[in-house]
Amino acid sequence: MNISRRRFAKTLLLSGTALAAAPRFPGLLTGAEAEKSIMVQAVSPRLRRQNHDIPRAAAREFLDRSLQAITGKTDPAASWGTLFARHETVGIKLSCLPGRMLSSSPGLVAAIVSGLQAAGLNRKNIIIWERSSRELENAGYEISRSGLKTMGSDELPGRGYGNRIAVAGSVGTVFSGIMENIDALISVPVLKDHDLAGVSLAMKNMYGAIFNPNKFHANRCDPYVADLCSHPLVRGKLRLAVCDASRVQFHNGPAFFPPYANEFGGLLVSRDPVALDFCGWGIIESLRREAGLPSLAAAGREPSYIHSAARLGLGRDEESQIQRIIL
Repeated sequence: MNISRRRFAKTLLLSGTALAAAPRFPGLLTGAEAEKSIMVQAVSPRLRRQNHDIPRAAAREFLDRSLQAITGKTDPAASWGTLFARHETVGIKLSCLPGRMLSSSPGLVAAIVSGLQAAGLNRKNIIIWERSSRELENAGYEISRSGLKTMGSDELPGRGYGNRIAVAGSVGTVFSGIMENIDALISVPVLKDHDLAGVSLAMKNMYGAIFNPNKFHANRCDPYVADLCSHPLVRGKLRLAVCDASRVQFHNGPAFFPPYANEFGGLLVSRDPVALDFCGWGIIESLRREAGLPSLAAAGREPSYIHSAARLGLGRDEESQIQRIIL
């Protein structure tokens, strides 16, 4: 049974604990002592979409294996528990603007929820979200304001955004109320080309967490994406990036355009969103070469914000600094 928007907002505010009170899990990187960022890439026919969705069992299997590779734990529940504490409120930020054909797959999201529950998190403390409920519904999700919550920021009072101005470098904005009241964040983008930014992956997915993303698309979104992700609400809460690469839009994105969509059957997982974006960018370049298309740099759309993010210390953007694990 659904509850009112006002009551939901009150519940969310009460359940979300302050960032300062959260346990000191490693964040985007494990610190100066970490020699390389781990980026897991799984590719399998089993991860290809069936009826526009990744089969849930395959998603869970490859996701668990990815988390085990990242954490070094042999038990899936323990690997999830390394990143998320059972008392925390976790937000799962999807990418649903293109509609069901090119949005974060419900099967993959269900696998993420199962992993969090295996770590002991209560369903009521998990929020699957996007900018608007309409975008979620168009991508095949059912809106729910109770239990396991699935909803857009626009479900909250005030159209979903707080009243505190947030500034980070070149970005001045207001964050979604959801971002302000979760302890941890999982970014779940889709591997796709972007007509302005070059690529839209784990970091650019955060544009859906602010009220004025249209203001930050000049100069291939550089340095805006990097600056946004340097804000404490993102940098301090983003624990994991899980990129849906089941279907890759390697040209004419970010909308779904069948002639340039590849049934890749993949999954990218990392704690470092810069490393994930860097590797995802490489996949898109490879698919473009195979199709006889120019590189993103030649097309005037090189995603230089990825390098800007690395310079801000948000992650790593060189092959020599990334341990790529292929499943």
